[in-house]
Amino acid sequence: MATANIFDVEFASFDSAGGSDERIKLSELEGSVVVMEPSEYVESIETMHGVSDAIKTTIHNVSGGRTYADQLLFQRAMVAGLKGKIGQRVLGVVGRGNAKAGKSAPWVLHVANESQKQAAADYLGKI
Repeated sequence: MATANIFDVEFASFDSAGGSDERIKLSELEGSVVVMEPSEYVESIETMHGVSDAIKTTIHNVSGGRTYADQLLFQRAMVAGLKGKIGQRVLGVVGRGNAKAGKSAPWVLHVANESQKQAAADYLGKI
């Protein structure tokens, strides 16, 4: 699997899909093919860890066959990567990037291969 970051790669447009009110953690999606549809950049949200920015997004878990609407992602790498993709669809495989000294590896989207792209197209075409 490629380790390049997917945020500069465009994905084909699909019709909008319905979702659920469930919450999902990125750790539960590790290794999964996902299509994210970021809808809003939200600044300065008070959390138990302090003030943080977030991205509001729908996550289509292609590998798991589930869609999670209105998810808030607080992970800095995800926020930075998805901030410029509001209103677009972003395809990738959830994984870890490279850790900086003394830090945990960030959650990122790795580049999807052709069969994963086709699986995403098939999944989104069915919902």
